[in-house]
Amino acid sequence: MRHASLHVTSVLAVLFFSLATSSFCANAVPPQHLGPPLAQHVVTNRAFQGISSMAVSPGGRLWVTWYAGKTPGEDQNNYVVLSTSGDNGTSWEEVLVVDPDGEGALRTYDPEVWVDPSGRLWLIWAQAVSHDKHAHTWAVVAEGADAEQPPWSAPRLLAPGVMMCKPTVLRDNTWVFPVSDWEGRRLKTPDSATAGFWVSKDQGATFTLRGAARVPVAHRTFDEHMFIERKDGSLWTLIRTNYGIGESISTDGGQTWSEAAPSAIMHPPARFFISRLASGNLLLVKHGPVAEKTGRSHLMAFVSADDGKTWGGGLLLDERNGVSYPDGQQTADGTITITYDFSRTAARNILFAAFREEDALAGKDVSGAVRLRQLVSKGSGGARPTLKTAHPVEANADGEPLMKAPSGALAAEESQPAPLALGATLFSDRSYTCDELPAPLSGATFLRVPLDGKKTVRCTRAGRVYFLTPVTARNKDSATQALLDQGFKKVLLPEVRLFDPSNPANYCTLYQKTCAEGDTVAFGKWAVPLFFSE
Repeated sequence: MRHASLHVTSVLAVLFFSLATSSFCANAVPPQHLGPPLAQHVVTNRAFQGISSMAVSPGGRLWVTWYAGKTPGEDQNNYVVLSTSGDNGTSWEEVLVVDPDGEGALRTYDPEVWVDPSGRLWLIWAQAVSHDKHAHTWAVVAEGADAEQPPWSAPRLLAPGVMMCKPTVLRDNTWVFPVSDWEGRRLKTPDSATAGFWVSKDQGATFTLRGAARVPVAHRTFDEHMFIERKDGSLWTLIRTNYGIGESISTDGGQTWSEAAPSAIMHPPARFFISRLASGNLLLVKHGPVAEKTGRSHLMAFVSADDGKTWGGGLLLDERNGVSYPDGQQTADGTITITYDFSRTAARNILFAAFREEDALAGKDVSGAVRLRQLVSKGSGGARPTLKTAHPVEANADGEPLMKAPSGALAAEESQPAPLALGATLFSDRSYTCDELPAPLSGATFLRVPLDGKKTVRCTRAGRVYFLTPVTARNKDSATQALLDQGFKKVLLPEVRLFDPSNPANYCTLYQKTCAEGDTVAFGKWAVPLFFSE
């Protein structure tokens, strides 16, 4: 791979954005490495990669960014990758990596790539310890977006919080950056408005926080919001919530917003993509039909001619479980390119699809330009977490012996039974994969249900059924009490370090019960239903 040295634009190196608060940058430092990939960043040393963003230069060069790591999770090993293609996606070269401190406590994540109205290329990312502890949004800017190795500015500190969705340019040429205050989410501050509306009136030289939408604490998750300026001049933001997609409206240019309330668009808790097309219509890329709530599968593209009141079409981009986080751009010739990830810790694919508005509206290829499942990057290698160095597990000595007979069976709507195996994706709305499988659970079948939300499963064969969930002391999202209330008993089996063994909140205890055919079990966030074959 050919590398080029990083160029620095000295004027941009000293420019910081004006902010609503002056103290947010006290704990922020530039990343230690911002340049060509180093030996540790090679694609064959990645146990994780996902959460991609796509942009296209004025001359047609494709840019895709995502974050990766040598361990299979969202942890301190994460770094941001930028890859480019000059031949319409046939071949790709990784040209830039943003790594804050190698194996240190910081991580870079949730990147976004964007071409501004003047044709400059922006690479934007979040930097923090863990997910949201003093998170900050950073950026570098390239003047020559059509070049394979453009000269980049020095890293600029933009705002406190995380921006992981596309900026919007309003009709008066105001730039809007959707920066989310994840600290407010983590602290569960009731009155905080987390979905920020950061604006620039001078083409990105300065930014200020004009307003923010408030998501009720009970529904607050990562926001991942996007803004649309509607034809009547009002502003509409769609926001990720724990029930799917919330919406908020501003009629005063973004200064005040209605409290986020459920949108008519059904969706799992995951990122979606919405954008204004050149025709004036809106494009929406989401999971499943507009009126149906699915898991992280069936990425589809829809078009609205009435500012989102109704949606037509539905071009299926990828039906597989484990596809997520669409982002993209329409180019001057009408082509729409959408990137997304697939199976972040198993297949580790970054992909893109290309199509036109008429294809999305028709729900099929009518232009002859549709290209699906185009590979940008496939990660491999990396390291699994060392279970021996993880936190101690509880023996659950107060549990009852594991009983496998008679063997019951469970079923749930839109959930196919799957073998419980190392590397199996555990939830329909998350990419977490099974990292430990003790011998007593070998041969078990599980239901891949969503992690978020309320679920009900039914017993389709009388007999013993099981659930894995953390005890309440481990994780506030434990389903333990709900299971105990329905007659389940703790099993004499040491805790299972189900996924991300570095985090004891994911250590699960097994619960069992003999159910009758037709019985139902209701539970919330989160648990994994299990049963054994006869």
